[in-house]
Amino acid sequence: MVTLKDVAKLAEVSVSTVSIVINGKSKERSIPSTTYNKVMKAIDELGYQPNVSARRLRNLDRAKPIIALYWTLDARTNMLAALLAGIQSEIEKKQFDFELVIRIYTNDQIAKDAKEIMNNTYNGIIIGATSEADLAYLESLSPRMPIVLINRQSKKFSTVYVDSGEVALEAVSLLTKQSVQHIGVVAVESPYVASNQRINAFLEECRKQHIVVDQSHIITAPNSLAGGVTAAERYLQMTDRPKTIFCESDTIVMGMIHEFNRLKIKIPEEVAIISIGMTGPDATQYSTPPITAIDIPSEQIAAAAISILYKSLSQKNLHERLLPVHQKIAPTTYIRASFPLPPDDNP
Repeated sequence: MVTLKDVAKLAEVSVSTVSIVINGKSKERSIPSTTYNKVMKAIDELGYQPNVSARRLRNLDRAKPIIALYWTLDARTNMLAALLAGIQSEIEKKQFDFELVIRIYTNDQIAKDAKEIMNNTYNGIIIGATSEADLAYLESLSPRMPIVLINRQSKKFSTVYVDSGEVALEAVSLLTKQSVQHIGVVAVESPYVASNQRINAFLEECRKQHIVVDQSHIITAPNSLAGGVTAAERYLQMTDRPKTIFCESDTIVMGMIHEFNRLKIKIPEEVAIISIGMTGPDATQYSTPPITAIDIPSEQIAAAAISILYKSLSQKNLHERLLPVHQKIAPTTYIRASFPLPPDDNP
């Protein structure tokens, strides 16, 4: 591994000079251009890579805070834009100056990417989309910085979440207002923790309200646009198919709508659709037709997570910094053309 000393030796300068150049302070420290060029040439020849983690550890608590956002590299990456928008909004609101690091991990394997968590590299962490195994692993750690989990439950760490029962109640209330008695369901294939909880809560609420969901009318599909096309094809192959569909992913719904439009199947006259919204209200508003959605407000969730970290990091005492805070965010219902309500019932 190439070190600062190796670069300094090749460039025939001191280690401190190399450090000044690498940290971008050449002009501030009046380093001659000839010296700067020698150092950069040595860096290129040796292939030197700065140890960013070590630098962060040295600067922790002396420079601006470093906050990491951990997210999975799967279909849920489409939520990142809304999360980042919420983070940016809260940054501006609180004038909270920090460095944001995006960390991508694979479900069930967060332990492979947890070195920085165990070494307390960051000042604070937001973690989303964890599996049960990931959550169990995180609970086994004792980090010395505040952690906020998105849409998960924990007694050890802070959480920001939307209650699955509330999402189910919102969706079923729309069905009862239209006197829907039979419904089809499209669920995400290999469901994630939070989405699995939401679909189960919805099915339970349907049972309570005597809305029939036949097992043969439950479709699973990949959480993608292509998965939505496949779901639409399977729905159209059903005998005695229900006129109304509840889907747990707006990404799937947009694929379904594409296929229905291609086949000239009228929405909502021939099939009405309600979805859980995950990608943000703009995505469902500007589809054709616009989608009625029970929205999981990712921007509000991200803003709340930043607010929790902001308050935690303002505490001088480590124990107080690590005290968990739990904040529930209400889902937002958007009534649109895919499942319209009569004017008198429209909230």
